[in-house]
This record gives sequence, C-alpha cells and structure tokens, in this order.
Amino acid sequence: MIKNKKINYRLIIKIELLILAVCLVIGVFQFVNIPPSLKEAIALATTRKPETFTELYFENHLSLPNKVIYYQPQAFKFTIHNLENQNMEYPYEVYIDVNGEKQFIDQGSVLLKNNGYKTISEDFSITLPTLRVKLVINLVNKNQEIRFWIGEK
Repeated sequence: MIKNKKINYRLIIKIELLILAVCLVIGVFQFVNIPPSLKEAIALATTRKPETFTELYFENHLSLPNKVIYYQPQAFKFTIHNLENQNMEYPYEVYIDVNGEKQFIDQGSVLLKNNGYKTISEDFSITLPTLRVKLVINLVNKNQEIRFWIGEK
C-alpha cells in the first residue's frame, strides 16, 4: 500500500531558483572570461554599424581636359560628398604630376556636414614642357585620390 505523501512545493521551487541562480552566475563568469577576439565577434554579429565613406568624383568626366596646351587656361570640377555619418573637415590638394614632379594648382579645406557635398572648380595651365601629365586631386586626411591623364599615351 502506498501512503499519500505530501509534496513540499515551496522547497522544490527554492531549490530550482537556487540552481538557476548558480547557473546564471557561472554563465556570467564564463562570458566575462571569454577571449577578446570572441567578444569582438559577438559584438560585430549583434550590433549594426552604419557604413561610412566619402565620395570623391569628377563632374562631367567626359569633358575633362585631354590635350596638353602650354600656358592656356583649362578647367574641370570635382565633388566631395560626405557620407561619414558625422561632420567632416576635408583638406585637399590639386596638382599636376609630371614625371614625379608636382606642380600645385590648389590647396584648401572644406567643412561638410553629414550627407553634404561641395563641388569645386579648378582652373590651371601647363607650364612644364611635356607631352603627357597626370592631374591629381588628393584628400589628404582620407588617403583618397582621383586623377586623370592629359596628353598622348
């Protein structure tokens, strides 16, 4: 014959809570002691970081100067577009590269708000005797540049 035994549910609940608390403490301890590379991987997998970049391009690239004409003014335009998710200062330099020798056309700096852009017009003339030159626009603090060639290949 089986006797009716009274089950102590309060004691069972206390034991379950104690086991849960111990498991939670062990889990937190394990999480704190994971290697930094694994922490970084978890952070990258669980957070969304917006992509940041700067666009640098020529306006009307089909009409860029393409012939070396000595001492005659020529012109072009380039645009800087800030997509860095913050306001940015863009120091830039514009120069002609003739066989590694730089002939500076312009240097300046422009402050752009996030998603702002600025189109800059440049006038120049070639004064060094050469058949071919490279014209360079360099964003100094971004290590980013665009260029085009003028003259025969």
